[in-house]
Amino acid sequence: MRHTILLAVTLSMLTSTNILAESTTFKDIKIRYSRSEKDSRLVEKVAVLTLDGTAGKLIVMSAKKQLSIPYENVLRVQFELTTHMRGGTLGQLAGVAGAAVGVPEVGTPIVGAKISDYWCYIEYRDDGGSTQSQMLEVARDISDRVIDAMTQAFGNRAIRVQFAEHADRVDKKTVADLQSKHDVKIDKKNHPLPKVEQGRALIVVVCPRIPTWSKVSGNQFKVHANDRAVIVNKAGTYSFAYLDPGEYMLVSQSENASGFRIKLEAGQEYYFLQNILYGNFKLGTALSRNSKELVMQELTGAYYADWKRNQ
Repeated sequence: MRHTILLAVTLSMLTSTNILAESTTFKDIKIRYSRSEKDSRLVEKVAVLTLDGTAGKLIVMSAKKQLSIPYENVLRVQFELTTHMRGGTLGQLAGVAGAAVGVPEVGTPIVGAKISDYWCYIEYRDDGGSTQSQMLEVARDISDRVIDAMTQAFGNRAIRVQFAEHADRVDKKTVADLQSKHDVKIDKKNHPLPKVEQGRALIVVVCPRIPTWSKVSGNQFKVHANDRAVIVNKAGTYSFAYLDPGEYMLVSQSENASGFRIKLEAGQEYYFLQNILYGNFKLGTALSRNSKELVMQELTGAYYADWKRNQ
């Protein structure tokens, strides 16, 4: 019996070792990164992801950006489900973490459709010991295999992030501040960062730029907290606001309206994306709650929306 147990344990260890030593490649991947040191706007390129168990490295290869990260330098691999629109030649990304159950497509253009896949946020140490991060987009049809492979390679350093809040359709007629008017100045020089304040809740909202767009453009995307607009963005901008603790109906509004109820607590921080969808006359939106890591990664490539209320 003892020999049988030892044999079983040995075989199990050998099997585990073989799995970790395998080299696995995934091709339906996109990498998302800043254009340059001077231009922080995010672009998106087709990439190949390889988990090289023999060399012990996570490798990402694309036409203009490559990564080769030793397994021991990987600090975190974080997956979040995303629903976004696709169009153009690169698959225009406007990520929504969370299942976005009940969010309708606002229109049906010839060039686009709504798809679901995963953000993959990778945090790691570079050769100098500094912490770096990288965002990948993983196609839904290979996501289970990618997540399984990452889990085998990195154990509890690979996680899925899910929130209870999911975007739902909101009747625009119920949005009390619907007709408010605002001016939005795109601040390309200053990049203020949000800080938590005692006694109030911090909400941070990014409206990701579609990578195939060369400029920040399009209509306004408002965030309403109960009966008042508290943030106004455009595609490719971010903003943040401080709210008193309590129950809120948070709504992202553009051509349509999308949101959910959430309880905000004093001294806590909450992170969201205003996700762009196609519309009939202007761009639509879907609100999602996301992890701090993901939203701040997008914030690094967005301009600050310096907005003010006209009426």
